[in-house]
Amino acid sequence: MGLTIDLPSAGLLGVSGATGNEIATNTNAVQNGIYVNPSSLSCTLTLPASMDVGGTVLVKTTGTGSIVVASSTNIDGSSSNVTISQNQFARFVYLSASFGYVKT
Repeated sequence: MGLTIDLPSAGLLGVSGATGNEIATNTNAVQNGIYVNPSSLSCTLTLPASMDVGGTVLVKTTGTGSIVVASSTNIDGSSSNVTISQNQFARFVYLSASFGYVKT
């Protein structure tokens, strides 16, 4: 389910024109997407191969499931996936084709 979020809270997160999504199955992320897994299921979120520099993806788990964040480009300079576990939050900001994403 997609939902366009135009709230002050999304602006405070530094994401303008964000798209909010609840996920529990494998999903392809989009630039300025906010993804929350509220379920007990684990899934994979695949980051876009490229975005505008500074493009952001926000990820949060609120259930007991996890989200494996995968990318065909690097995350923090490494080709490894990142796992977001229960009640964790992460922001992925795209820097360049050579570096990929920074996780904050």
